[in-house]
Amino acid sequence: MALLLASPLPNAKHLSFSSKSKTIFPCIINKHQESVYDYARNNIRITNNSPNYGFKRKDGNGNRKILSIVNALPDPNFDVLWGRKWNLWDVVSLGLIVALHLLCLFAPFTFNWAALWVAFGLYIITGLFGITLSYHRHLSHKSFKIPKWLEYIFAYCGVLAVQRDPIYWVSTHRYHHQFCDTEKDPHSPIGGFWFSHISWIFDNNSIVEKCGKANNVEDLEKQPFYKFLESTYAIHPIALGALLYAFGGFPYVVWGMGVRIVFVYHATWLVNSASHIWGKQAWNTGDLSKNNWWLAMITFGEGWHNNHHAFEYSARQGLEWWQIDMTWYVIRLLEAIGLAIDVKLPTSVQKQRMAFNK
Repeated sequence: MALLLASPLPNAKHLSFSSKSKTIFPCIINKHQESVYDYARNNIRITNNSPNYGFKRKDGNGNRKILSIVNALPDPNFDVLWGRKWNLWDVVSLGLIVALHLLCLFAPFTFNWAALWVAFGLYIITGLFGITLSYHRHLSHKSFKIPKWLEYIFAYCGVLAVQRDPIYWVSTHRYHHQFCDTEKDPHSPIGGFWFSHISWIFDNNSIVEKCGKANNVEDLEKQPFYKFLESTYAIHPIALGALLYAFGGFPYVVWGMGVRIVFVYHATWLVNSASHIWGKQAWNTGDLSKNNWWLAMITFGEGWHNNHHAFEYSARQGLEWWQIDMTWYVIRLLEAIGLAIDVKLPTSVQKQRMAFNK
């Protein structure tokens, strides 16, 4: 899941396990590194079962493309933070994230109930309606259809999450599914826990170098609204911050822009990192995706990540009755009142194909 003000540029290096991340969390990284090398030893191959979003495939007819994880093994001599040159946009990205985290330090001194409720309301608006429903399930995977006016409202909510504009976010996420847990994955934990969680954001060249320029979002690029959001992206969060300050002063800014954004950041990033490390696999996806119940609780259902990688087109990720999926409940409500149509769900045949015991 993508972020910030920077536009990716060429000339990045390959990413790997960070030596500092291995020092900080050796048990986590070493255990995950063992699983990656185990994949390589057994030559497990990954099948890309993505729908055709506009990827320029060599076969030209949407057939599955077989990728091997053997070539995804990290270079142990490269450190993503210190083993490369940083460009201006990398520094801007780092500066913004550090500034937002520092803003959170004022939270105990500016607390009031109104500010807390503002933060919670924006967490729902930007996290649920903006990121999980709009950016992820609707724009990235086309899991359902809604009227254009509603689509644009939800997408604008995603802009206020400060995780980049829809074109960039969707392109990066589609590349993640196309190259999941291989050397071309924009943020796989094969590069280390901290790489997949946050440090990939500070190498704005890497996605272009690994995946090429964004050629998988033609469906969004032909719409003027999304091009407008791309070109004016930075203005909208700033305007929201000014509005919060006008209504509630500094406490509203701390809680509505600092605490809320940082919380949604780490919830989103944990889907990239934790849900490829901790949890259980219910489906034979051929990658490292896991179902993680506690992550699903804070990400409106996104923690059922193995379900998602098995059936990425599905509007519902909590496939079992007990798997709480708040985003699905909203989509189901929209369908019930006639605002969502063509809601996609996996069939019994599709589930059988992905089952471990066929």
